[in-house]
Amino acid sequence: MKKAANYFTRLILLAVLAAGLVLILRPARDQVRLEQLSKQTLLILQTSLQNYHVEEEAYPPQSPMSGAQLIRFLIADKHLPKPPLNPVTLQPYDLSEQRQTDRIVYTTDELAETYSLQILQANSQQSLWIVDSTEHQSLETAD
Repeated sequence: MKKAANYFTRLILLAVLAAGLVLILRPARDQVRLEQLSKQTLLILQTSLQNYHVEEEAYPPQSPMSGAQLIRFLIADKHLPKPPLNPVTLQPYDLSEQRQTDRIVYTTDELAETYSLQILQANSQQSLWIVDSTEHQSLETAD
């Protein structure tokens, strides 16, 4: 009986330890997932913007736009085949929903000759990732 109680105590301690590790590591895992999904979404939008520019010889002129607004525009203009995943909700963008949180900001200059796409960090207005048509043509962290 004492042996079974000792085994049960060890099992409970291991379960508590495992639960503690999960709670400690979960925010780090969520942050890595957010960063990876943000990169994917940003690269999909960058490719679509470049395709738009090839055909239209300018970037979309409305500025600034949220990621959801840009996605609706690119899909309506047939430069994006389907909505990518929203990095915040982890679901494809809902084209019918007007207000979607995505932390993506698209801007262009007054002649629509250049663009910038940024994904903002979760709790600030600092850029997590940035791509643009001038300085950050490949995916870079914003330092």
